[in-house]
Amino acid sequence: MPRIVEPTLAEHRASRVAALIAAGESVLRRKGLAAVTPRSVCEQAGLARTSFYDYFNTKDDLLIAIAIDAMERWAADIEQLLAHVEPGLPALKAYIDATMQMTAEGRHDIASALREANLKPSKMDDLMTLHGVLFRPLMHVLAGLEINSLERALAMLEGLLNAGVGLVTRGSDPGEISAEVYRAATRGFIQ
Repeated sequence: MPRIVEPTLAEHRASRVAALIAAGESVLRRKGLAAVTPRSVCEQAGLARTSFYDYFNTKDDLLIAIAIDAMERWAADIEQLLAHVEPGLPALKAYIDATMQMTAEGRHDIASALREANLKPSKMDDLMTLHGVLFRPLMHVLAGLEINSLERALAMLEGLLNAGVGLVTRGSDPGEISAEVYRAATRGFIQ
């Protein structure tokens, strides 16, 4: 029986899961997808290799947990930033700026690495559903603008953001791309 180092079993379990997720993300960022194995992740976390299976059934489950954690942190950071920004177009600009800057900082790299994973279709569907978490703050921003169709505006802005993220990922200046995405959005479908 492993020694419990937290006050409760639930806290101990949460602590171990968080350690494995952080270790998995570290291995993924430093060495790539192929290097993410139960052994490498447990070594990084300072746990016995067999501990992995106490918390995750498969490598895919860990990869999904890493993605969820990264998406939740991204959305929380954007929401925190937007809490201090005037609603309307200033909030839209802040959202776009933050998205491009966070991409330039490498925070989107996890998504790129996970695209290479050969996840089961059901896992990929789960991941894409959770991807919607990233647009929760954007929906709030768009709700404060004069838009005929919120759903269409979100779809079009998602396309612009994805194009911008791709350009920044390939080395384009995040400030320039942010300005171009904002200009395209505000001259196109947002009045």
